[in-house]
Amino acid sequence: MCNTVRWTCKIAALAVLGVFSWTAAAAVTQVTVVGAGKGAGAFRQAGAVAEVVNKNSKTVNITNQETGGFVANTRMLAAGRVELALTNGVFVDFIQRKQKPFDTEKKPATNLRGIGPMSGSWLQIVVLADSPVKSMADLKGKRVSMGPKGSSTDFMMETVFRKLGILDSLRKDYLKWGDAANYMVDGKLDAFGIPNPIPAPSVLQAAQSRPITVLDVPGPVIKEFIDLSKGYFEDMADMSVYEGMKGKKVKTIAYKVFLVAHDKVPAEVVYEVAKHFYDPKNRDFILSVYRPLKDGLDTAQNDGFLKQMKAFNLKVHPGAARYWKERGYNVD
Repeated sequence: MCNTVRWTCKIAALAVLGVFSWTAAAAVTQVTVVGAGKGAGAFRQAGAVAEVVNKNSKTVNITNQETGGFVANTRMLAAGRVELALTNGVFVDFIQRKQKPFDTEKKPATNLRGIGPMSGSWLQIVVLADSPVKSMADLKGKRVSMGPKGSSTDFMMETVFRKLGILDSLRKDYLKWGDAANYMVDGKLDAFGIPNPIPAPSVLQAAQSRPITVLDVPGPVIKEFIDLSKGYFEDMADMSVYEGMKGKKVKTIAYKVFLVAHDKVPAEVVYEVAKHFYDPKNRDFILSVYRPLKDGLDTAQNDGFLKQMKAFNLKVHPGAARYWKERGYNVD
């Protein structure tokens, strides 16, 4: 019977009939990676993982599955419904301690295992440049997309506006990020947000139609996030890439994204993923798929990220540990 890591059963069945050799059938393992939905950088990051592994591996094939985002991903991975997921250290921390948004889980998750760093993500709350909204407080009573339910966006937007005391005043939508960009450009929405690498695909999409403004996150809100988890940090993020924001930096909250597996994924599968994704010879190809992954690939040039994982109590998957030890890193 096929287990969570799905051996290609149809090929195996044909092998029994002599159509394919058993060696060829047993060599390919099909796994799923989840990042987010289209319009979010995590979807493209997960796509880059799948593309580089599928291009180079003879033993692993990866499918990139669209999801609502990191809250959903973390739950799916903990439940063993997928093999690989992008999530942040914050949510790894939260699901292991049963903190919101995972406070309703039956028990803490202890089966998550780290593979390596991906990109950073910066919370970007966006309005049109000609909007009367000039600060977060000005969004009181406005129509705002909170992001898809089950996403990091939804969790962070709710946290922001609850701390500001205006959450209940908002006219809330829960749109996918690309849809939110279109709605705002068309005047059907006052603002939307996304924690994403820069440029975020949906924010760039909006800015290519009309100039936008990315709002500063107030200091008390930033402190609220940092008090929740060590995984959050304050940053001044350069938003010059967006039309309307040339030369401008924004004070915001950020976190790091990691590629994670669960503990039942075989070590040889995870080793194969790490070996191809983090191999320096594949760097140019990966960046051609999604340029903001430069942040994660640069981070992987030394073993500092392993200390970050340890801070969240995220153990390294044995397959990844094998790869990083081969790179000379101190995994213990």
